[in-house]
Parts: sequence; C-alpha cells; structure tokens
Amino acid sequence: MIYKTLVIEDEELSQQGLLKLLENFDEIEVIGTADNGVEAVKKINELKPDLIFLDIQMPGKTGFEVLQDIDYMPIVIFTTAYDEYALKAFETNSIDYLLKPIEDDRLAKAIDKLNKMKGESEESDPFKKNINNLLVQLQNQQGTLSRIHIKIGDEVLFVNLKDAFYFKSDNKYTSIFTNNDEYILNDTLASLEERLPDNFIRIHRGYIINVDHLKKLKKWFGGKYIAVLNDKNKTEVPVSRSCKDKLLKD
Repeated sequence: MIYKTLVIEDEELSQQGLLKLLENFDEIEVIGTADNGVEAVKKINELKPDLIFLDIQMPGKTGFEVLQDIDYMPIVIFTTAYDEYALKAFETNSIDYLLKPIEDDRLAKAIDKLNKMKGESEESDPFKKNINNLLVQLQNQQGTLSRIHIKIGDEVLFVNLKDAFYFKSDNKYTSIFTNNDEYILNDTLASLEERLPDNFIRIHRGYIINVDHLKKLKKWFGGKYIAVLNDKNKTEVPVSRSCKDKLLKD
C-alpha cells in the first residue's frame, strides 16, 4: 500500500530531516507539509492524507488540538521532544511516536508497525479509535509536566520544573528562568499555564512564578505588590491586584 503522507513540523531543520528519511520508504508518498497547527488543519481537510507525521508542540495549535479540529481522520505517527506527554498512553493505544531527533532505524520500525497494523485491520479502522482513546487519556493528564524541553540548534535540553523560578512572556515567545540561566521557548504563556503543576501561579499577565521559590511579597506604589524570588538575583516580579489574594491564600 502507498500512503499519501503529510509532514507537520514547525522546525525547518526537523522537517527537512524527516522528509529526507522518508525518501527511503517506497510506501510513503509525501503530498505536502505544514509548519503550524492552523495550516495543518486546513491541509489535512483538503488533501485527505492516509498518514500524517504530527509534531505535538507547534505555533497556532498543538498536535492534539489539530486532531480535535479536523474533519477527516488520517493515520497518525506523532513526533515529539516531550517525554512528559504520557508516552505510556501512546504504547497502550498502539499509536506510534518518534522522539526527536528522529533516527532512521526508529522510523523504519514505525513504518513496519504501520504496515502490520493496516494489514491486520483493514476494515475495523483501529487508528481512529486509538487516537480518540489517547486524546481522552492526555486530556485527563494535563498539568502534570515535570520538565520542559528547550530546543537549542540540533540539541534538546531538558529543564526540571523544580529548577524553574519563573516564566516571562515576550509577545509569542516565553522565557524560562532558572537560578543561573534563561532560555527561550517557542510557546505562549497561556499554553504553558494549562500544563504546569499547581505550584506555578500566574501572578501577572506577563509572568508565571514557581511559588516554591517565592521569598516574600512587598508593597509597592499605588497599593501594588512585588513578588521577590529567592534566586541569586533576588528577582522582583510585579503582582496584579487580582492575583495578590491568590498568593496570600497559598
């Protein structure tokens, strides 16, 4: 069987790398690419591919939001640098996933698994059922991240959330600050807020802090407050009026 395939990946190097690897498989016919979630939904509905390689974390919509918004359901192989995303659920539901950076032998195993599953279940369409099961599991596990990945060139750095002091929003990007370093995330503060554990509180439209690293609150001009963290710089973060009581309650 020839699988008409759509590659959905927001990083150009990762996208080109995967496209190059897919040239080695006669059963794969790439019919298009997308580099954000909104474009992915449009192309899936228009092109109706048999198979998609779907990045989980993208601008516009996450991979999971893409699956919720499409009218046509293809077979899905996820690509991700996040091991936080309940990888056991992928295995349980017989949906394959590829951890970045993708290696050719791991891709070959995914294609082989795809061929075997399709051959065994032509009529039952197990893929849609598996994806629906996966989405339910992942929805129930939101807000349980233990670490975040940072893409730096061809490498992926993992930062434990216990080491994160605060997040700061800068337009569509977000910075994460540890005691010694600052890293840029290709993610919005709102998206992160939904997936962070309870000890991370949004105290201002532009800031989320780890309350485990909150040293004190101090009054500021006009009845406002400043949160002082216990990092080496004694960082001061503004607190909105609506969030002050939330901090004091904790």
